Amino acid sequence: MGPQQIQHVQQSFAGIFARKADLAERFYVHLFTRLPEARGMFRGNFVKQKTMLTAMIASCVRNLDDPRMLEEISAQLAQEHAHLDIGLREAEAAKRALIAALRDVLGAELDTETEFAWASAISRVAGTLTRH
Repeated sequence: MGPQQIQHVQQSFAGIFARKADLAERFYVHLFTRLPEARGMFRGNFVKQKTMLTAMIASCVRNLDDPRMLEEISAQLAQEHAHLDIGLREAEAAKRALIAALRDVLGAELDTETEFAWASAISRVAGTLTRH
């Protein structure tokens, strides 16, 4: 990712952060529509899960310009999700669900360039989650 893409993601996140509960809700709606069997991956306190999702997104966004820190966050995320045996299909569904949730929350504020920057950022992190 280039500096301009990082700037697009970080600037747009300011508008998303105020609506982070909506983002999490919309993400899971889109994820379960694309991948109904994913519901079984989530047990326990779903409110806590949504909070963890938005905290992880915020942490990644804050550290997009720090490759070492982003790598550490990605490694931790991969470790926390290792038991789920996430494959390319699941990772792709999650990436698409997050982009769709961003569209829902940002609406017209999510221009093509910013959406592409988000897709790049999501791919950068999500790529660490898949089994090979």
